[in-house]
Amino acid sequence: MAHSPYEDTSVTVERSRSEIVAALRQGGASAVQFEESWEGDGALTVRFVWHGMTCRFRATPLPSTKGPRGGWKVSPEQRERQAWRGMSWYITSMVKAATFGLFEFEDVFMSFFEGADGQTVGEHLKPQIQAGRLMIEGGT
Repeated sequence: MAHSPYEDTSVTVERSRSEIVAALRQGGASAVQFEESWEGDGALTVRFVWHGMTCRFRATPLPSTKGPRGGWKVSPEQRERQAWRGMSWYITSMVKAATFGLFEFEDVFMSFFEGADGQTVGEHLKPQIQAGRLMIEGGT
């Protein structure tokens, strides 16, 4: 039976956050901010500054589930640990790929650059891509 990523993680939220901080410092970030929403979808946000540009990552933990007898099958706390673990692995691996030189930092994080309006590049472009309206002209 296939398991979802980080399904049984016991890694604390604090440890995942500290790994994110360490990776971002090593990658040249000058600031980091963590946010948690306790209403609505329970979004988790990591925002950091790199060479004057702000990057924002937003993740929503999977819904908690109850077992057949009413107890937690997957608790809200476990879903939060899973989401922070996934964010840690993603951000850490992308920073390492950029600092190693596999990819340019801007290429790795471009979709997460946050504009003055609070939206990321990805949030601006995704609707255009999904509607088939994003046209990139070729040059010579």
